[in-house]
Formats: sequence, structure tokens, C-alpha cells
Amino acid sequence: MRILFVAAEVAPHVKTGGLADVAGALPAALRGHGHDVRVVMPRYRSLRGRLPAAGPVAATFLPVGTRAEEMRVWRAGGPDDPLYLLDIPAAFERDAVYGEPDDDRRFILFARGTLALLQHFREVEGWLPDVIHAHDWHAALVPHYCRTTHAYTFGRIAQVLTIHNLAYQGRSNPFTAVLAGLGEGAPVEDRLGPGIAGSFNFLARGILSADVVTTVSPGYAREIITPAFGEGLDALLRSRGDRLVGILNGIDTHGHDPAADPALPVPFSAAAPAGKAACKAALQRELGWPDAPRRPLLGIVSRLVEQKGIELLDASVPWLVHQTDAQLVVLGAGARRYQDALRAHAVMHPDRIALRTGYDAALAQRIYGGADAFLMPSRFEPCGLGQLLSLRYGTVPVVRATGGLADTVREGLGGNGFVFHPFDAGHFRDALWRMLQAWRDEAGWAQLRDRGMREDHSWHLAAGQYAVAFDVARRDAATR
Repeated sequence: MRILFVAAEVAPHVKTGGLADVAGALPAALRGHGHDVRVVMPRYRSLRGRLPAAGPVAATFLPVGTRAEEMRVWRAGGPDDPLYLLDIPAAFERDAVYGEPDDDRRFILFARGTLALLQHFREVEGWLPDVIHAHDWHAALVPHYCRTTHAYTFGRIAQVLTIHNLAYQGRSNPFTAVLAGLGEGAPVEDRLGPGIAGSFNFLARGILSADVVTTVSPGYAREIITPAFGEGLDALLRSRGDRLVGILNGIDTHGHDPAADPALPVPFSAAAPAGKAACKAALQRELGWPDAPRRPLLGIVSRLVEQKGIELLDASVPWLVHQTDAQLVVLGAGARRYQDALRAHAVMHPDRIALRTGYDAALAQRIYGGADAFLMPSRFEPCGLGQLLSLRYGTVPVVRATGGLADTVREGLGGNGFVFHPFDAGHFRDALWRMLQAWRDEAGWAQLRDRGMREDHSWHLAAGQYAVAFDVARRDAATR
């Protein structure tokens, strides 16, 4: 199939979260299955001079409200992995990726630019995709335009929309419909339920328009059709239930390989695990602690936000310090209240708790490689990559059973980690206690660690499942 990926961020070029990892790795996995995949993303200011690109290969003006903004298209990547950069200075000649007051206007322009790129593909390169794969709200107007204002422009291209995190929907005021050229008639949102009526909702329009809607784990697909996790869109998602599918994310097993990771001081693998002890000792020294092989070392690499269950961690640190001999290292940034709470623990117990704010990719790898256990007490988690990376690096995950965490971490006979269910600190501490007791059994712990390291969480399986979803979308598109 010919597939066009549309994403606001693509690793390793621009990354704020898991969306970038998917948009960076899945196209390569699909190419490995024989598909012709092109990727389009904005050309942010940060990419100028850093990502070599040829061009411009196309130029035009994009309508938005009563104005028109200039766009040039640049091409990066090789002949077999093309990446198209939409250079729209009015939208992306700035430092921020998201969070700007005119985000609605910026991503209308991104969608309009993608449509202009499709015209260039058809008229200049003789190429049109069989499938457009749009990611999250930033790209959700692409399938909506293709099913409404541009329904007769490009023919019956199949539309697939992936929801990476339903909490982010691109909600804005109703005037955004005018900016987008979609202001005629009754607002779409008013027909989709009370949860979004009276607004303009990028993601809802994409869900309504896509032939197939995917999300990043089977567990999350089941959760988001319920009022508890549906973020006001559960009724709409239930109405698309026969075309809603959860496909578990993979990880880049070549870039995340403890046997060849340059960030680790000593390589190791499931077949030769001895180097992990040296990685733990090196991490303890890096944090200012003496080597302590018989002291359990727990790690967290996370955004410090409400979703990630940081309040459970905050409430559990005193117990961890006074009732166990474990050490804890946290790497992340986010809400000030969480950073301040964790910093206070680190100041009070500098020999037991370490906080590193910001994001340091190499340190993250050393935590995955050096810690004994990895904690993810999330309130909700669409997929989660941390638990997959920790399994790969022989660091046993302790997670709450939600979304992709429930799909990938199992406790008990034949398990690979530790799981708690109700979202409260007591159940979290119970899971930590079970983990710490298991850690004392060296032989049993080695088996648990080995089992996780040998699991296959590569993108190969996910790519095959996406190909099936694309086929379903193509059949639906052909009968429109």
C-alpha cells in the first residue's frame, strides 16, 4: 500500500511524547512489510539548519479565515524513507511545538498544507496514497477535510486516525469553524453529544470522519468508550465501535538494546546479564551514593503530571524511606507542585531519594539499565513505553492496571512484573512491598527479569496489525 503519515512530531527530529516515537518507528516497520510510506510534519524553527532538507519542492498559499499564509515544502530523508516538512512561518516559526494561544489556527494550516501536498503528489509526482494515517488532534482535520470539503478532490483515499491520548482533543471556540472554512450549517459538535456541544473539536471531527479509528493499546480502546475514560467523547466512540481498534505500540529494539546501548557503562543481555550489576553501581555513583548491590534501586522516568500518578508516589515516599531500605531516582519535569514535593523528599533524604528535573535521554537509558525496578502508578496510560523499555533492560515494572500497562505487565506465575488496581497509595505500596520481597529471592528475581527481557515488543507485530486496519479502511472507503 501507499501510505501517508501525518503527525505533528516525529522522532528523532521533534519529540514531546510517545506520539513522536510512533511516528518515527512505525513507518520504518511498515516499509519492512513492503509498503510505500511517506511522512509529513511541520518544519518547526528548531529544525532549521539541523535537519538537512532539499527544496523547496513546492510552494503555495494556504487559506485560513480571511487571510492566506505562505507555505513551502521541503523534503528530507532518503529515497526510500521520505520526510516532507511543511514550512509555514505563520504557524511554526517559533519555539513552541504546542501550547500557543493560536494552536487552532496553526493546525488548521497544517491540515490545509497536507491537502496542498497531496495535490503536489498527484500533479507533479504522480503519487497518491491509498491510506492517510493521521495522528492525534493536530492532524485530525485531514480526514475531516477529505470527507467534507475535499470529498471529490482526491477520490476515495482511506482515512485512519490514531488517538494517542484522548485527553488532548484540540478543543476551541466555535469561531474556529470559520477559520477552518467549515462554518456553514449546524456545528458538527452540537450533533455529537453534550460533552462537546458548543465548541470546535478537532479530534471529534477526525473520529467522525475516519474509516478506522485506532488507539495505542487494546486496553485503552476498551476504556475510552466508557464515561470514566471517554473525556466527553465516549458516546461518539461507542458509535464507531465496529471501527475502533486498539493496537499495542512497539519500541525500537535496535535503538534500545542493552547489549549495544552507548549510554550504558557496561553492556548486558538476557543471555549475559552480569553487566546489569555494574550499570546499577555506576548509576548509584552518578547519583552521589556509594555502591550498594544489596539495596534495591527503583527508577522513574516520566512527565510529572497528574496522569502519571505522582501523588501516589509522593504519598508513598515516607513509607519507602522508613519501612524499606530502597533507593529511588526520579527523572522528569512537569507540574511545579509535583517537582516541589519530590524535591522536598530528596532534600530530606539525600542518601535515599534523587530527583533530576528536565529530560536527559542518556540518563534515562542509564536508569532503565541500572535500576532494579521501574514504577508507573499511572491514573491512566493509553499505552506506555516506559514499561516496555524497562522490560527490555531487565528492570522489573510495577504498574497500575490501566490501558496499555494492563496489556503488557502480568503478575504471578509466568508473569513479568507487579500490578495494582485501585488508584490509591495503599494498593501502590502493597505492590511495592510484593516487589521488594521478590527482589530478596535472587534466583526467582533473575528468572522474572529474564522472562521480561526475552519478550518481543518490537514494531514488527504492530505493523502487521496496522496493515490489517488499513485494509479494512480501504474496503470501507471503496464503498462510500
